[in-house]
Amino acid sequence: MRAYQSVIYINFVEEPKYKLITENGYKTDDIIRNISRMDPSKRFEPGETLLFFDELQDYPEIATALKFFKIDGRFDVICSGSLLGLSYKRIESNSVGYKVDYPMYSMDFEEFLWAKGYDGTAIQEMLTYMENAQPFPETLMNVYSGLFLDYCILGGMPAVVREYIQKGTFEGTLDVQRQLLQDYKEDIRKYADGMDQTRILNVFEQIPVQLAKDNKKFQISKVAKGARFKDYRGCMEWLKDAGVR
Repeated sequence: MRAYQSVIYINFVEEPKYKLITENGYKTDDIIRNISRMDPSKRFEPGETLLFFDELQDYPEIATALKFFKIDGRFDVICSGSLLGLSYKRIESNSVGYKVDYPMYSMDFEEFLWAKGYDGTAIQEMLTYMENAQPFPETLMNVYSGLFLDYCILGGMPAVVREYIQKGTFEGTLDVQRQLLQDYKEDIRKYADGMDQTRILNVFEQIPVQLAKDNKKFQISKVAKGARFKDYRGCMEWLKDAGVR
């Protein structure tokens, strides 16, 4: 954030009062005025301010304002959230042509190595051996195979990797993984409006079970007794739209 003199962070879950900032419309001046009224300590310096709207899924309507911020040009804006494939249905206007979407996924092995402190030189060295189909020297093989095993155990969720990096051990990482699974389930219960939440949860819980089998094909018949594809198709589409892949 050192590139900006002022960073305005707004979390629509932690501070739902900010959902009122568009009550006078989506123009930049109206939104800035309402934010300043709610918190006069926030400073808006033209050309030197970043607005970060977090937990966008709780107030996706703010995405309509991105067009007006872009046209205005005085402030940079970042929006972040989950389940946006579902939440976008509530947006009046999605500011097409005035924003850039960046899908975010769990960390891959290269990003895991960055988190461990390895720079591009080390990663390029490993890639060169692979591209040339050359065997790794024993020392490198021992190091990178160990790191890859750690990555497989942890997965790529940033919160889990952070716990591992900060402590230098696996202590506490399993608890974070379990909490993340509970958070996913809570999101399903919260955002699956008008859907059969039990069926969605059944499909969600079956994903790791069925991926662990030799046959990677997902079988609806294994989800529940008497389950049929036509009954569960909407559930799978919901999970896909929610970004669960």
